Amino acid sequence: MKVIAFLFLIIPCLLFAESDSREIRTEFLDIQMEQLMEEQQLPHAVISVVSNGEIIFRKGYGFSDLESGAAVNPETTILRTGSVAKIFTWTSAMQLFEKGLLDLDADINLYLDFEIPSGLKGHGSEQMPEPITMRHLMTHSAGFEDVLDGLFSFQPQPTLRDYLIRHMPARIFPTGEVMAYSNYGTALAGYIVERLSGLPFEDYVEQNIFKPLHMHKSTFRQPLPSEMRANAVTAYRKVDGEFLPARFEHMPAPAGGLSTTAGDMALYMIALLHGGSNIFGTLMQSQTLETMYTLQKTYHPILGGMTSGFKQFNVNGNEVIFHGGSSTVFDSGLYLLPEENFGIFIAYSGGDYTGHIRIFHDFLSEFFGGKDYDIRDMLEVSPEATPALSDLRGEYHQSRMMITSSDRILNLMMGVMHVDIDDDGYLVVKHLGHEHRFRELKPGIYENLQPKPVYPFGPFKYLVAETAPDGRLMLTTDGPLTYIKMPFHATSAFARLLFLPALLLAIFTLLFFFLRFIFRKPTRRNKKLKSEASLARSVLKVHALLLVAMVVLLVITGRPHPVYLLPESAFGETGFTTILLTFLPWFITILFVALLYFAFVQWRKKWWKIGAKIHYTFYSLFAVGLVWLFYFYNLIKF
Repeated sequence: MKVIAFLFLIIPCLLFAESDSREIRTEFLDIQMEQLMEEQQLPHAVISVVSNGEIIFRKGYGFSDLESGAAVNPETTILRTGSVAKIFTWTSAMQLFEKGLLDLDADINLYLDFEIPSGLKGHGSEQMPEPITMRHLMTHSAGFEDVLDGLFSFQPQPTLRDYLIRHMPARIFPTGEVMAYSNYGTALAGYIVERLSGLPFEDYVEQNIFKPLHMHKSTFRQPLPSEMRANAVTAYRKVDGEFLPARFEHMPAPAGGLSTTAGDMALYMIALLHGGSNIFGTLMQSQTLETMYTLQKTYHPILGGMTSGFKQFNVNGNEVIFHGGSSTVFDSGLYLLPEENFGIFIAYSGGDYTGHIRIFHDFLSEFFGGKDYDIRDMLEVSPEATPALSDLRGEYHQSRMMITSSDRILNLMMGVMHVDIDDDGYLVVKHLGHEHRFRELKPGIYENLQPKPVYPFGPFKYLVAETAPDGRLMLTTDGPLTYIKMPFHATSAFARLLFLPALLLAIFTLLFFFLRFIFRKPTRRNKKLKSEASLARSVLKVHALLLVAMVVLLVITGRPHPVYLLPESAFGETGFTTILLTFLPWFITILFVALLYFAFVQWRKKWWKIGAKIHYTFYSLFAVGLVWLFYFYNLIKF
């Protein structure tokens, strides 16, 4: 029977070019994949395409291991997928919903053996939020801050329960009001699957998804089971003309732990597009699948939003549901057109997320671009906020932000959006290394003039102004992220305004005393006066030395690894320098107290000339700003 079933899959694949009424030319995708391999200098890639319940294209590119020269086989070669794994978590939740074991709108604390706190932190909000439900987790609107600690590691992860308790984030947005993409929220949903099914998450997916669909080369186990390791690719990234290998990355399984093949993902896509079943078995009932595909949350009809786990958008009248995934070395994308019964899966290592997005959008334009699509009805829906163009200027941080952890400073570097207005009245939006120009369609709604912008969560065709729960201006776009305008004191410009002068003064101070030590002859002074002045100068010197040392250590430990593009400390690889960096802000703050004391005392005593007094005073003032930065970004906590 297995042989017959396999023939039912492979024969339509061979005959498809003559039988498909849309005349989709799979050679178009083949060319696009070859171009991607060259442009991003990839070591390998896979693609699988399904249509009307059949696999119409499936191919591997490059080598799974460069040392052995083994070619990629789309049916057997195993790659990691990053966040595409989340779709399996949401599928598992919908299966439990179908069985009546899970209420999508019940407080998730009912399903847990630990409690998610009820209060909010940050953003000046003291209100008591509504309980978090599975529907909130599925739409990334639970209101969690982001959690980076423990997300990646080179060692096996703790149990899912231990991870969730150890890294529990604060709730920073009222429940259901702001979408903020959350790996923690998905991991939490996976633990609820464990609790309700009585099975470890990895076992549940194997028994209820992989086994019935005959996805025999897929797993959530980390590291890979021994019988699968021979077929797993070695991930690489090309650096200075040489492919460098990567280590196996561990992630919380429900959020990013999937390893699979293009062939297995084709079977999964067929089930997702074909009423919940493929020729081998059933994933869920068609009615449940329809519920899963129903749009649950969007900020405006013109924008893409979230279904129960899938990101959703509409292009030229075509509804697309999809999910992308990225680890530090792997990227993947799964795209479905439910109305067309069509799906594409792409995965590779050593590139970036833009590759599979560009291929899908080019393919969509080539073969599914002919539908009538009128946005006028959507424009009739007024946005929540209608700011003047001049009010839009500023720095915006993504809602996927840190508030209570020491990683808060990364808000200044991750996903920051800068908005300005040019002379022609267009919004100039700088984001993810690209510059876009938006025109105003109506107050509060803006259209991107770039033909094919690349954005991880949708087309990035429109921005719509909204109001954040705390009253700040918020620019919304496709998918489970939004962008909140920051007050000046929380911007990267203000941080630079405080930090850079303090650093320059510290360098100047050390250089001055070094040259003074070399060239100045000693002079006799009152011993008591000399002792007090010497102590004041010693405090200044040590403070400056520690500040410069902290910056040097930050540069060393924060330098991105050429393969992973993150510092190794992001994987929990802590050494002496990493530990020292946690204490240096405290040492600098303690010295600041003495520094501030001497800054006042020195004006009453005739220790130095006016120039030295002014220098000491200015240095102390910027040291105040430095302590404020440490406190604001949680490097010190009182």
